[in-house]
Amino acid sequence: MTHLELSGAWPALVTPLRAPGELDLPAVRRLAERAVGEGATGVLVAGSTGEGTLLAPADRRALTAAAIDAEVPVLAGACGATLEDLHADVERLAGAGADAVLVLPPSYQPLTPDELVDVHLAVADRADVPTLVYHIPQFTNSPLTPEAVTAIAAHPGVIGLKDSSPDAERRAAFVRAAADKLAVLDGHAPTLALALRAGAAGSITALANLRLRRIVELHQAVAAGDEGTVQRLQASLASCEADLRAVPGSMPAAVKAAMQLEGSLDERWCVPPLRSVPGEHLALVRTALLR
Repeated sequence: MTHLELSGAWPALVTPLRAPGELDLPAVRRLAERAVGEGATGVLVAGSTGEGTLLAPADRRALTAAAIDAEVPVLAGACGATLEDLHADVERLAGAGADAVLVLPPSYQPLTPDELVDVHLAVADRADVPTLVYHIPQFTNSPLTPEAVTAIAAHPGVIGLKDSSPDAERRAAFVRAAADKLAVLDGHAPTLALALRAGAAGSITALANLRLRRIVELHQAVAAGDEGTVQRLQASLASCEADLRAVPGSMPAAVKAAMQLEGSLDERWCVPPLRSVPGEHLALVRTALLR
């Protein structure tokens, strides 16, 4: 397994489209290059913000290859309806050059913590690249426990855990359970400061598509113990995300609309069946951008 630095800020990149169903791969490369230029450690493609579960497997592979072309560290989101589908997706993304793969377990059936352990160990056993655990129980209804994290962390092929739940106390327990054997990364921008204070190694957030410099500055302020700056930046990020979530529709749609308004994305199309933010709701997006 190759070493990959998982500290710092990683944007969970949106998936740019020229039209519904048509990837804009040059835009993927531009977004990845811009992110690293603004202080990101690397980027995640085909995660939740990237609408990864709605993309065809070939499109997830193409996104990964496009980001790799930008010569930046790349995490790629893997998913599948069955365990064999998941194995195949991990293999496909590894073949496209992903430095590591973020593994979302099959999620229609809620899984127990022990079943989640089984999935992540089975995937890591067969993977040709390092893997990360994706924990987003508000979507999957499959929460991990600290004991499960300890069991997963014992596998040398699992190098990280992205926790996108809003439960800061549980995330801190995950950090303790990981015992430095894997990196815990915060996926919930409104509780980022709490996560970093608790020992999280870094962050992978949707909001980094829009406010990456502030997120990088927040990482630095926590490390320096500059509480006044931490409180100011965290309040700004929490308000921006709350306003984006108040926009009717999905979070990817709101982030894409904001990026289009700011000029970093040409189109705000979403992957069907997600709908793009209609014109009459763009005023709500503009409110978020004032934060």
